Amino acid sequence: MKKLDKLIIKAFLGPFVLTFLVVVFILLMQYLLKYFDEIIGKGLGPLVYAELLFFFSVTMTTLALPLAVLLSSLMTFGNLGEHFELTAIKSSGISLVRTLLPIFVFTLFLTAFAFYNNDRIVPKVNLKAYSLLYDIRQTKPSLSLKEGSFYNGIPNYSIKVTKKYPDDVSLKGVIIYDHTKGKGNTDVILADSGRMYSFGNDKYLMLEMYKGYSYSEPKADQPGSFANNKPAEFMRNEFHSTKLIFSLESFGMNSTPQEYFASNKIMKNIGQLRFDIDSMENKIVEARYAIYQNARTYNPYVNNTKVPFPAGLEQQYKVVDSLNRERLRALEAQRDSLPPSAGYAGISPTEQLLPPSQLSALESNGTQQIEDYSKRRVVKETVYAYSLADTALLRKSEAQFAKKQPMLDVYRSAVGQVRYVKNNYEVYGGRANDLQRQIFQWHIEIHKKWAQAVACLVMFLIGAPLGAIIKRGGLGVPVIVSIAFFIIYYVLTMFGEKWAREGIVSPELGIWSANLILLPFGLFFLRQARNDARLFESDFYNVMIAKFRSAIGEKVRRPEVLSKAFGWRRR
Repeated sequence: MKKLDKLIIKAFLGPFVLTFLVVVFILLMQYLLKYFDEIIGKGLGPLVYAELLFFFSVTMTTLALPLAVLLSSLMTFGNLGEHFELTAIKSSGISLVRTLLPIFVFTLFLTAFAFYNNDRIVPKVNLKAYSLLYDIRQTKPSLSLKEGSFYNGIPNYSIKVTKKYPDDVSLKGVIIYDHTKGKGNTDVILADSGRMYSFGNDKYLMLEMYKGYSYSEPKADQPGSFANNKPAEFMRNEFHSTKLIFSLESFGMNSTPQEYFASNKIMKNIGQLRFDIDSMENKIVEARYAIYQNARTYNPYVNNTKVPFPAGLEQQYKVVDSLNRERLRALEAQRDSLPPSAGYAGISPTEQLLPPSQLSALESNGTQQIEDYSKRRVVKETVYAYSLADTALLRKSEAQFAKKQPMLDVYRSAVGQVRYVKNNYEVYGGRANDLQRQIFQWHIEIHKKWAQAVACLVMFLIGAPLGAIIKRGGLGVPVIVSIAFFIIYYVLTMFGEKWAREGIVSPELGIWSANLILLPFGLFFLRQARNDARLFESDFYNVMIAKFRSAIGEKVRRPEVLSKAFGWRRR
């Protein structure tokens, strides 16, 4: 490696590492601020939050790497141009493209690593990050009693204190409603003062109360209440001091199995996404085949006319059906290879599950219900027959109805068939549409892994030539220009992803649109940097305006010159 390459790489690595860490921190804070109220105040300890920050920091690298490459390359070549080092390199006969070569090679390796990171590392980290975030969000906030309001965080208890002292232990005016019996506000404890503290590694809470009373009022379904026409009991106990111990297990964080989150698309690599796409395409074929097959088997007209399936659908269904049969045979072979369960070995098929006394009681109860139903039906039929016998008009209506009954049956059958075909189409058609939209999302996720990696190369092609043109280092102009281009990249990516998700454009075009639009800008800046163009200097635009004015003036004067030369006259 030449000294020039070492100089360029050394000048690039420092800003790259610094900007990468800063960008990751900014993106991390911007994302976690949405859940700030749900993750703070849970009393989980610094290790849990450190683990959460680390996982989401890895997740943010997909966006941080392109922005870090853009900003660091712009700063590097801006510094070289500002201190005339780039001018000295060009004066020695080394072209700008050769100067960019070492960082370009580094960016190629970084692009390959970014793709590996997006495909292999980030999905696994996403699974851990989002499962941990879910567990933290589901955890109850730490115990916090507020003066003058009831606290219901402890299960089956409602606690209120009049005053809390600064030591967070001493209390004044304690009221506790005990709901452990599940019978309302029948048990209450009043105390003049108390002390509250945790013990047993914060697994239990001790509440000591002094100078108070405990009241208990039995409900009506208990002995000694008004249900038995006796006066209800009301118990009051006075105490000088008493203690209550509460379990704080409900305040701990429960670990949810990560398998519950593994089906999400951001938790899978490209191989798993393609496997899911194949499975969903097979389900779409099955749904489309079911639409035609169910209509053919139910509707005689379609069955007699032999309406053909769409081209290729029947062959696709045969392939899918053969794959399903192979999978079913493999599952059956695996099931047969397992040993029989010991839980069913000692049960005889002829063994009765109920004793004879209960069986006879069930039979007698069923017979009695049948007899009661028969009596009620006989009474209803008698009343109905009696009313028909006394109503001649109703008889006539029934006769007319009987004549039209066959036609009505035909209408009902036709309506039933139409409804069946309609419901069949809506169910299977809706399922196929949902699967197709899901396939679009899975394709979007696949192309995002590639496009976000290639964005590192595109951002380098923009940042490095632009830094050589601007010739400004530091954190001023480079930061502003980098943020502007990154906002353009981010907005284009969001719009493309949205249109691809809605089916307006293909997933390939929607995801790659940002790179395809910004790549010509990078090539244009590279061409201008090779020609030492001064795009960001006022003299450049003054010269361009002067040339434009001179060109317009020449076109205006040209008819006058021609008229003098050939003797033309204006009318």
